[in-house]
Amino acid sequence: MVRAELSDIPEDRWAASDPSSRGPAFSAGMLWRSKWLMLGTFVLICGAAIPYVWLFLPPTYDATAIVRVSPVITRIVFKTEDNGIVPLYRSYLNTQVSIIRSPNVLQRVLDREDVRRTKWYTRDDSVLPGSVPSNPIERLGEALSIRPRRNTELIDVSIVTQDASDAKVLVDAVVDEYRRYIDESAKETSLHRFETLRNEQVSLQREIDGLVATKFNLSNRLGTTGPEELRLQLTTHLSSLEAERAALERQLALAQWEMDMRKSSVEDEGRVADGSAGAVSNQAVQRYSEDPEWRGLSIKAEMIRHQLALARQEYGEAHPRIKQLVSSVGHAERLLRQREAQLEMRWEEGPFQARSVSNSPVAVVDAVPLDRQAKRLARHVELFGGEIDGQRRKVAEAGEIAKQIAQYNEEIRYKRELYDAVRSRIAQLELESNAPARISVAAHAVQPSKPSRDRRLLLTGMSVGLALMAALGVGYIRISMDSKIRGPGEVRYAVHAPFLGQLPPLPPSANLMLDTSPLLMESVRMVRTALLERLDQNTSNVVLVTSASSRAGKTSFAVLLARSLAMLGRRTLLVEADLRRPSLAQRLNLASESGLAALLMGSTADESVIVRSSVDKLDILAAGELPENFSAELLANGVLSRCLARWKESYDFVLLDSPPVLPVADARILSSQADGTILVLRSSHCRRAEVAQACTDLTDAGGRLVGAVLVGVPIGSVYGGYGDYQSYGIGTRVLEKV
Repeated sequence: MVRAELSDIPEDRWAASDPSSRGPAFSAGMLWRSKWLMLGTFVLICGAAIPYVWLFLPPTYDATAIVRVSPVITRIVFKTEDNGIVPLYRSYLNTQVSIIRSPNVLQRVLDREDVRRTKWYTRDDSVLPGSVPSNPIERLGEALSIRPRRNTELIDVSIVTQDASDAKVLVDAVVDEYRRYIDESAKETSLHRFETLRNEQVSLQREIDGLVATKFNLSNRLGTTGPEELRLQLTTHLSSLEAERAALERQLALAQWEMDMRKSSVEDEGRVADGSAGAVSNQAVQRYSEDPEWRGLSIKAEMIRHQLALARQEYGEAHPRIKQLVSSVGHAERLLRQREAQLEMRWEEGPFQARSVSNSPVAVVDAVPLDRQAKRLARHVELFGGEIDGQRRKVAEAGEIAKQIAQYNEEIRYKRELYDAVRSRIAQLELESNAPARISVAAHAVQPSKPSRDRRLLLTGMSVGLALMAALGVGYIRISMDSKIRGPGEVRYAVHAPFLGQLPPLPPSANLMLDTSPLLMESVRMVRTALLERLDQNTSNVVLVTSASSRAGKTSFAVLLARSLAMLGRRTLLVEADLRRPSLAQRLNLASESGLAALLMGSTADESVIVRSSVDKLDILAAGELPENFSAELLANGVLSRCLARWKESYDFVLLDSPPVLPVADARILSSQADGTILVLRSSHCRRAEVAQACTDLTDAGGRLVGAVLVGVPIGSVYGGYGDYQSYGIGTRVLEKV
């Protein structure tokens, strides 16, 4: 059965149908390859974290004191912000928490003598030996826990230390110093508030006096205390001036119109018909132009005359185009005169009578006063314009001053209201300064009798879990960054071709022609079966065996595949086409004097260089020694193609062991002459980028990639029960007969 070529399948369809094209699937087997790295990471983290937990995180003790923050303070007379119900009480409680944690309060605590005598103050157990101790204020802030109780007026102030007596001393000192700090801050705030209000009162009085004086000066500039009334008068006068100027402009326009009409009448009476026959007066043209048809004919005649003028400039008088345009002009003028004659006949029949303007000298005499009158009106308009501009400036200036006076009035009113409020505020604060304090200590701390928290077991478990996660992460990162191909899944990702199979590692000194390892032979049989499904078994086939880079095991695989095909009963010829580094003769103990190189040079025949092997139906053609004048171009000039055609008549399969694809061009040349190409990959040696580039180069050269084979994979676990078949007599003898 003939299989469809892989090159016939579009690349996007192949990628969509093959899940491995999206990347090598992550598996536990791939992770197991990094087991020693993961184990080292796990031991390193656990060895550092667990001793630290048990040595430097001892049990701690917790002591708590209670502070009461009253939400309501009874007022004496006046209601101020210092008495009554506290707005946003929850926010106020949170603010007190921040004050307790502030450096001002904590520094007061650290200055106390009883705090300095505690073990907590004299030693820092929160840092490793040899490191720089932290600031005592930072230590105290980290040890404190301050939480308002839900739906109460109380704040719990707690501290965690390694000594029970130290916890009580520290937390009592914190609440006492906090209360003293609040009392002192309240007194200082009251003094500062009184001083600020009195300074503000004096400043407001000075500002009010200055604003009143400035307003008085602006009023004197206008000459009146009512700026809005003056501005209204100026605006009214401006409107009347603009109205008078508009009336003069209308009179001026009317006078100019009358002058134009009289001048037009005199010019029309002075025109007379004069000239050649057929000429039309301007009055007649004006009458003709009222007819749409005449206008169209006139425009057309004018266009043709224009074309005639342009043609004369371009071609000259003797050009045939000139005669054609002259004829067109005559025809257009005849049509125009015919239409004029039709219009004349229509006008004679109708009531049309031309109006003529009297040619009396009165029209000429009357034009003179109209001209003088127009000049006089124009001068009046110009004078009114200057007066209007001046009046507009006065209105604008008055409006600006009025606006400034209004602003000063508003500012004076605002300053006086503020002054009255400051004076009232001073009186209220002086009276309400004797109100009771809002904050008090509800309860001091009790010395704890047992530890409040011992987290050593929990932290140990967390350290183990963290170490395990870190080890798995390191293993995954190593797998992600590994560019080498190590398993079949990665082969499918790197090579967009069928995966034919995998072979176990081969010993360097193994005799491949005599090796009877059941595991190796069965692996080669699987590859052979997959290969035969993709080749036409009705004809002879030339199969190229190559690799992306050197030392991938392609020669060993070529020998094993040739041996397996021969054992199947197929006449097989193994050709060593790697003329760069020939090694087949040495590995199979063959004569190396003459071989493929001599055959390509034409110095020998097939019978003298093809050697029969110990395996039935398997012949071998080694590379042989290269002549001095040997050229690698013999692989591409047709000599090898003729040899392949001759060998296909005698053998069922011709296997070409070629050089790697990337270093030299031999494999690309040979791939175009072969019926199919097998790409051999070596586990933990070939890189995905190199393999992908090799596949691209082979495809671009016209080769057909029928599949890939992975060599050097420990696949004993896959065929774990393979040894059981030997107990039933299926061994080397059976494999050789199949």
